[in-house]
Amino acid sequence: MAIVPMKHVELYGLIRHKSSFLSELQRLGLVEISPMAPEEVTPEHSADLNHRLTEIDERLAEISRVLAIFERFAPQKPNLVEQFAGMKTVITWEEQQNYLAEKEKVEELCRAVFHHEEEYSSLEQTRGQLEREITELLPWKELDLPRQAWKGSPKIQILLGSVEGNLDALREALAEEKIPFCAYELGAFEQRTYLVLFLLRADKAEEIIRNKGFMPFMPEIPEGTVGAYLNSLIERKGEVEERLGTLKQKIEVLAEQQRPLFQTFYDYWYNLKLQVEADRRLLLGKDVFALAGWVEAEQAKRVEQVLSTLGYPYYLRFRDPEAGEEIPIALKNSKLARPFEALVEAFNYPHQDEVDPSAAIGPFFFLCYGMALGDAGYGLVLALICTILLHKMTMRPRGKKMARLMILSGLGAVLVGLLTSSIFAFAPYQGIFSVTDNPQLLLIISLGLGLFQLYVGTIISAWISIRQGKWADAIWEKGFWLLFLTGLLLSVGAPTLGLGAYTLHFRYGTVITAALLVLGNVRGKKGIFARIMAIPGGLLNIYNSVGFFSDVLSYSRLMALGLSGAVMGSIINLFVEMTWGLPGIGWLFSIIIFLFGHALNMGLNVLGAYVHSSRLQYLEFFGTFFGGGGRPFSPLKIENINIFLKREREV
Repeated sequence: MAIVPMKHVELYGLIRHKSSFLSELQRLGLVEISPMAPEEVTPEHSADLNHRLTEIDERLAEISRVLAIFERFAPQKPNLVEQFAGMKTVITWEEQQNYLAEKEKVEELCRAVFHHEEEYSSLEQTRGQLEREITELLPWKELDLPRQAWKGSPKIQILLGSVEGNLDALREALAEEKIPFCAYELGAFEQRTYLVLFLLRADKAEEIIRNKGFMPFMPEIPEGTVGAYLNSLIERKGEVEERLGTLKQKIEVLAEQQRPLFQTFYDYWYNLKLQVEADRRLLLGKDVFALAGWVEAEQAKRVEQVLSTLGYPYYLRFRDPEAGEEIPIALKNSKLARPFEALVEAFNYPHQDEVDPSAAIGPFFFLCYGMALGDAGYGLVLALICTILLHKMTMRPRGKKMARLMILSGLGAVLVGLLTSSIFAFAPYQGIFSVTDNPQLLLIISLGLGLFQLYVGTIISAWISIRQGKWADAIWEKGFWLLFLTGLLLSVGAPTLGLGAYTLHFRYGTVITAALLVLGNVRGKKGIFARIMAIPGGLLNIYNSVGFFSDVLSYSRLMALGLSGAVMGSIINLFVEMTWGLPGIGWLFSIIIFLFGHALNMGLNVLGAYVHSSRLQYLEFFGTFFGGGGRPFSPLKIENINIFLKREREV
């Protein structure tokens, strides 16, 4: 259990060399820069920083827009894992430097991409407008009267429109009124019939035909016939679509060829922004700047060596943290315990006065996960998948920790599965016991593991008190607490353990330790009244045993998870056996049921085992000794958002 020792670092140098020092510290990635007095920042320097940040944000916005356009026209296709972990373009350091040498090219490409995208958007609007016009004119494509003839003549009125259904009602209405007419039907569209009516102007038949549902409509064309204008619209739409295809192809080619370039420059400007933001934390004089921060104690010498290679004058000073000074927290454990740091980091970083629980949580999470998953086949598949991903995928340090954590968790399931003879829910040999035949034993083991883990957590809490010089607290609050709990357990379970003759002794011991817990709460209080008022608090400590054993009962979920997974696996295997003997392709159905069923069961149990095993660590185990609240160590370093360097340059 190791929290990395920290050194406070102070760096003084000339302002004209400030950017060089910041760049080297960022490339080194070992120093966290603390903010110094903000009132000391001059208005001129603040304005300069704001101007630089504004310029950088504009660059980032431009490149983000380009990458968004690329993703719109030529989206990347992530695999299953990348859909959750995100995609990164893998390049070498040499390729990165070659890209960064093409700043002018980036500006030209930005303008080209924006021009293509703007033209594409404009043409899309044009295409939409053409499609709407074509849709409106399609019912009138058979109208061969030219636009200038639609006005009719002094005696003949020409009406264009549509009615719902057929023309029978319209014809009957005009016939009843003995109004001569000629109706030319153009066709039916969307349950309406489109037509041209020829009427005598003197008859004034418009009101009659409107009452029968006639809706007049005048197609909007400049001249000529509807058919000719419609053909011109269709031809124009084809030209627009051809141009859209050309533009899309151009953007796709640019995306394929230049996406890594823009991703590299996005990361470049993003890291430059981090550097400028770090500049805000410095203290500036007329010619000298001051930088303060933190570095891991074992890396202090390396920082000094690297800065000395710059060849600039500077003064560097390291010191140990002062009493009460807040320090950032970094974790460092053995190779075996390091994966379990992922669990601690996901919960909370330890406070500087606490211990790193990564090593303590390791064996218990290993066993809890193994019991919850409980199948050697599932565990082996999980471990193999994570091993392949670890070696084939580009991962950040936290992702690697998580992959290794799941490998160890899978091996925990392999161990439990081999002990209980459960391999894809088959029992090829006689194990120590069967989960489905003897769930009571699994429950006892789960509760026993929980009891032991909570005892360990209480012992760690006592050790923390001893390390802080609080020996009395360790004895009165933790030591007697463990004796009291042990006395309760033995008082109840002595007959089962064959210690029935000592039951009375255990009860006496329990009463004595209970009294000592009350006295422990009274100690240190001055005055008879204060001591009397402290007694209820001591009695509450005794009552807390209910919460302790409630936490122990929470470990029964390991039995429930292990049993449910085993039962579901057995049911799947039963279906496999039932379909295997079917004539014809029964064997094929059996294989499909086996693969799909166990994949689904494994997926559910892998997730459930992680969630519930983590919960036991966070709520029950951490509740005995771990509070958290530490601030993670955040050094100024290069952050790669879009790219992953295959081979980092040696510092």
